[in-house]
Amino acid sequence: MTETNKHLNDPQLDANDQALENKLVSLEKIGDAEDHDEFSEVEEEKRDQTDYSGFTKTDFLEKAEQLVFHPNIKEAHDIFKKIRVLFDDAIKAERAVLVKTWADEGNEVREFKPPYDEVKEKFYKVYTSFLEKRAEEKKQAELEKQKNYMAKKSIIERLKVLSSEDETESVFKEVLELQKQWRQIRTVPREHMQELWENYRFFLDKFYDNHAINNELKEKDRQKNLEIKIELIKKVSTLQEEKSIKKAHILLNKYHEEFKNAGPVPGKDVAEEIWKRFKEASDQILNDKRQALELIKVKRNENLELKKVLCEKVEHMNQLPLTSPKQWKDKGEEITAIFAEWKTIGPVPESVNDQIWKRFRDAQAVFNTNKKQFFETLNSGKEKNLALKIALCEEAEKAAESTQYDATAKLLISLQEKWKSIGPVHESKNEEIWLRFRSACDKFFKRKEEFYKVKNVGEKENQVVKERIIADVTKLMENEEMNSSFEQLKTLQKEWNSVGFVPIKVKGDLQNKYSKAVDAIYKKFKQSADENKAFRFKEHLETLSTAPNGDDKIRYEERQINDKLRALRDDAATLKNNIEFFAKSKNADALRKQIEQKIEVANQQIAKLQEELKLIQSYRNSR
Repeated sequence: MTETNKHLNDPQLDANDQALENKLVSLEKIGDAEDHDEFSEVEEEKRDQTDYSGFTKTDFLEKAEQLVFHPNIKEAHDIFKKIRVLFDDAIKAERAVLVKTWADEGNEVREFKPPYDEVKEKFYKVYTSFLEKRAEEKKQAELEKQKNYMAKKSIIERLKVLSSEDETESVFKEVLELQKQWRQIRTVPREHMQELWENYRFFLDKFYDNHAINNELKEKDRQKNLEIKIELIKKVSTLQEEKSIKKAHILLNKYHEEFKNAGPVPGKDVAEEIWKRFKEASDQILNDKRQALELIKVKRNENLELKKVLCEKVEHMNQLPLTSPKQWKDKGEEITAIFAEWKTIGPVPESVNDQIWKRFRDAQAVFNTNKKQFFETLNSGKEKNLALKIALCEEAEKAAESTQYDATAKLLISLQEKWKSIGPVHESKNEEIWLRFRSACDKFFKRKEEFYKVKNVGEKENQVVKERIIADVTKLMENEEMNSSFEQLKTLQKEWNSVGFVPIKVKGDLQNKYSKAVDAIYKKFKQSADENKAFRFKEHLETLSTAPNGDDKIRYEERQINDKLRALRDDAATLKNNIEFFAKSKNADALRKQIEQKIEVANQQIAKLQEELKLIQSYRNSR
């Protein structure tokens, strides 16, 4: 099967497709059956330079419909064969997609039936009609050649008869008419040309040799033949100027046929001389055109090597591990440039033209298929990436309303890191989704900035208030009345606890100054340590109560104390149980003393915690 028609030979083809293929093979064989000579390998007519890379099936159909009216049926046939390959490739690619979809849906590939394709049917209807027309024309041409053959045979048979008849004017006129008819009859089958010419010349010469009448007419006729042959020599000489080797060869064959059909010239010597001149002129043309042909062949072989290099470049690209859109884009541009270079290179030998073009086209197809698969996969990933980024947007938008500024800031920073780790989305969605995410983040951080601006102002104000309270507590040292001092101190302590946050850098220093000032008051009036601790614990409760959810915080404090009490009581009970055990040891007294000390410490802590529980209860009752 030829390269042209192998595309339809596919397992997916139905019986109708296969029948069509068989018919096309037969018709194309008829269309390709051209007369061959040494110059036929060089097609002088301008080749079709159309770039079909972007053609759809419909575009190919329109091109096929135009070719039906092409003035040169041979050229039209060559273009038809070219676009048929590309049209079949388009069908094959389209069918591959349909088969994949069919399989992806869980169906058996062997059960796939291609849908009706109207464009395909029309294209092959046009192509078949064209081939049938071409086959019919060639058939008629062959019939015409056979008809001409029989006509020339008839002329020879008549000359055979006339060469033996008596000399009369009517006989001579008939011979002249037969010569005229011979010249008017066009081509005959190649295999009969030499035989016909030899027989024609034999009986015509025999006629003239056997008849002496009308010598004047005979000489006049031969002189006319001489003029015809001289003119043909001039025509042959002008073929030097003909650029087209193919056309020159066709014309040369035509002039040779006319020279043969021109009839005899006056005298044997003249005949030999005129033939010598004609042959020398013909040989010169043949030699010149053969030399030109050799140069053309050399150039076409050079072009073939150049095109092989371009094929290798594209094939090498198909082996590269391209992993990014930019890499595929850059290599795609390189292939476009290579194809542009391909089109600037001239023709290659006819025998390998289809082969080298197929190699290049197949390499292009592999690249385009791989590129398509890459971007399909990439686009699939982009859909997933879009879904992930939408989820981050929703989370950021929710967080944007939070008042937990420090924790939320950390959350949003982590979301931004996640965003960076997610791959790209579709270009059409990229800016939109990014603006959405950035807007949510910006909204929160703007609120956070405004909050801390206000907070910082408030903290500075609180710092001033606490510095004033410390100064007021310190001034109480000047008061000698204990009760009055403690009442004022209590008021100042409540005010201290009610003041909000201060700048973190001065918080510790203010607290130390405040504690020292309060301790100085207790020391001055010899307040007991227990009383001081109790007052400080009450102060602590006041602080808790003034905070947000103050009651919950006091209850939490109470639970913590109870947990510590249980643990201490368990420890004390364990230590008491161990006293008797250690009494039996060698160092009993020392160990007993250590344990008793631990029990005593535990009991003191228990008493302290019990007192704090009483203070909590007392505080609740006083509120």
